Amino acid sequence: MIQDNPRLSLGSRFTLSIGGVIGLTSLVLFLGLYRLQEHQALHQIETQAEALLTEMLVIREWVAEYGGVWTTQPGKYYLDDQHGFYRKSPAMVTKELSLLSNDKGYYRFHITSLHLKNPENAPDPFELQTLHQFEWDARPVSHVEVIGDQRVYRLMVPLLAKRSCLECHRNQGYQVGDIRGGLSVMVPMAEIDRSFAASQRALIASAVIIVTLVMGVLYWLVRRVILTPIGQLKAAAMAIGQGNYDVHCTIRTGDELEMLGETFNQMVRNLKASRDALHQRVEQRTRELTALSEIALTISRSGPLEDVLNEALGRVIQATAMDGGAIHLIRPDREGEPHLVTSQGLPASVVSCMASLKADQGGAAWVIQREVPFFQPDLTDASWEARCPKDVCPAVTEGYKALVSVPLRSRNRTLGTLTLLRRETRAVSSELVQLLTCIGNQLGVAVENAHFQEQAEQIAILNERGRIARELHDSLAQTLSWLNLKTETLVESLKMGDAETAQSEARAIHRVVRHACYDVRESIDGLRIQPAGGLVPTAAAYVSEFGRRNGLLTDFVVSDGECRLTPVAEAEVLRILQEALTNVRRHARAGRVEVRLQGKGQTVELEVADDGQGFVPDTLPQEHHYGLRIMRERAERIGGTFHIQSTPGVGTRVIVRLPTGLVPNND
Repeated sequence: MIQDNPRLSLGSRFTLSIGGVIGLTSLVLFLGLYRLQEHQALHQIETQAEALLTEMLVIREWVAEYGGVWTTQPGKYYLDDQHGFYRKSPAMVTKELSLLSNDKGYYRFHITSLHLKNPENAPDPFELQTLHQFEWDARPVSHVEVIGDQRVYRLMVPLLAKRSCLECHRNQGYQVGDIRGGLSVMVPMAEIDRSFAASQRALIASAVIIVTLVMGVLYWLVRRVILTPIGQLKAAAMAIGQGNYDVHCTIRTGDELEMLGETFNQMVRNLKASRDALHQRVEQRTRELTALSEIALTISRSGPLEDVLNEALGRVIQATAMDGGAIHLIRPDREGEPHLVTSQGLPASVVSCMASLKADQGGAAWVIQREVPFFQPDLTDASWEARCPKDVCPAVTEGYKALVSVPLRSRNRTLGTLTLLRRETRAVSSELVQLLTCIGNQLGVAVENAHFQEQAEQIAILNERGRIARELHDSLAQTLSWLNLKTETLVESLKMGDAETAQSEARAIHRVVRHACYDVRESIDGLRIQPAGGLVPTAAAYVSEFGRRNGLLTDFVVSDGECRLTPVAEAEVLRILQEALTNVRRHARAGRVEVRLQGKGQTVELEVADDGQGFVPDTLPQEHHYGLRIMRERAERIGGTFHIQSTPGVGTRVIVRLPTGLVPNND
C-alpha cells in the first residue's frame, strides 16, 4: 500500500543524510583540531617550562662559577657572612627565586635530591619517582597533574655535577658528570586552559553554523531542483492512477529530470493510446461474444434448419460489419455439390451465381473441396481471377472487393461454408479469423444436430410403425382371422337352420368385435397421448380411464418427491405404462391395479402391480415376450432399468427406474 504522507519527505531525508555526512566530517575535523590544539598547547607549555629550567640552570651555573652570591639581605638561607654581606649558594638562590615566582603566581622551582642537606627540599611523589628513574635514564620527565581545581605542568631535569660544583660538594664524593639530584618546575595551565576552551567553543560554534547553513542551502536547492519536479511527476502519476490520461509534466531544469519528465509524458501518451486501443478491442470482443451468444441461442431454438441458419447469418453479418453473406450446405445426394441454403444483403446476380456454384469453381465450393478456411482480402488479384475471372464474376461487377469464407465443420467433417462479402478492402485480423472459425464450428454442429434429429425422427417413425404392425398382427389380425372362421360357422348354421348355434356364434362374434374395437381405440389413444400437461396429470388421467373402460379398480399413487424427466423420457414412460396396463387387461385376469410414480433422489420409479393370476417368467409363452421386450427396450433407451416380479396366483409387479434429467440414448 502506497502511503500518501511518508514520515519524512525525500528532501528532508536527502538533506539530513548530507547534513549527517557533513556533521560527521565536521566532528572528525573537530576532534582532529582538538587534538592538534591540545598537542600545541602542551608543546607550548613544555617549551616554556624548558626555557625556565634552562634559565634557572644558567643562573645556578653562573652563581656556582663565582662561588656564590653575596647580598646585603640575609634572607632565610645563607652560607656565611662577612662585613655585613651574606653569601648564598646556587641551591639557595634557586630556592629564593622559586618562592618569589610562586608568590607572584607565575611558576615554582624546586630542587631536590635523594641525598638531602635541607629537609625542606624533600621530593614529592612525582619527584621521588623521577629521581629514581634518573639513576638509569637521565632524560627529562614531564607530567600534567591536577592540584586543587587547576591543572599544572611539571617538568624535571637531572642536575649533573660540574667542576664548579665540587667546591661545595667535595665532601660528598661527587665526580664531574654525576647526577646529584634534580630540578623541577611547575607551570600553571589555567591561562592555557581558558584559551583552549575559548578556542574550542569558537570551533564548535563555527562548525554548527557552517553545518546549519550548508543544510539550509542544500535543502533549498533540493526542493528547487529535485523535489518540485518529482512532485509534478507524483501528481501526474496519481492522476493517471485515477484514470486521467490528459496530464502533462512541465519540467524545465535542463538536466536528467527534464529528460525524465519528457519520457514520462511520452509514456502517458503511449498508455492513453494503449488504453483506447484496449477499450476498442474489449468492445469488439464484447460484440463478438454477444454475437456468439446470440448465435448459440438461435441454434438452440427448435425450428426449421433454414430459418435457424438465416437468423444466424444475419447476426454474423452484423457482428463482423460485412455487407452481405451466404450459407452453402453440402448435398450428399448430389456427390458433394454445394447447395445455397440462405443469403442476406447480396444482389440477385451474386445470389444467382452462388446458387449455381459447382464443386470445381471458386469461392465457397473451393473451400468445401479443400476443407480449409479461405480468406481473400482482394477479389481483383491474380489468385482470385484464376478461380473466377473478373469479367464473369458478378461479385466484382457489383463492387465487392473482399471475400471471407470458412467451413461449417463438425467432428472433422465439412458440412458447408459461410461466405461473407465486403465492398472495401481491409486486412483480416486474427481475432476475426478465430471468431468466424468458431461460428463456423457452431453452425456445423447445428447442421449435424438437425441431420441427427431428422434421422432420429425417421428411426422413431419406423420403430413405431413396426410396433403398430406387430400389435395389429398380435391383436387385430388374429381377431379378424377368428371372425372370419366364426362368420363361416355362422353362415353354415343359418343354412342348416340351427338358430340356437347361430345365436351363440353371433353373441361370440359381437363380444370379440367389441374387444377388437377397444384394442383399436387403445392403440389410437396410445399414439395420440402426449405428456403436454406434465407426466403426473397425464398418467393419472390415463390410469383412471383404463379402469373405467375395463371395469377394474385402479389406484394411482404419487410420492412427495419431484418426478422430473426430459420430454422424451416422459413420453417413453407413458408408453411403458400403456404397455404394462395392456398386458394386465389381456393376460392377468386381475380385479385391481395399483400404479405408483415416485421421485427418489436422482431417480424416478414407475411401478405397476396387479392381483391377477401371475406367471413364471421363464415359462412365459413366446408370443407374450414381445410386450415385455418392448418395455425393457424403451426403459434402457432412456438410460433406465426394467424389472418384473411375478408369482402364480399372487400377481405381477413391473418396476422401471429412470435417472432424472438424462437425454435418451439414440444408439
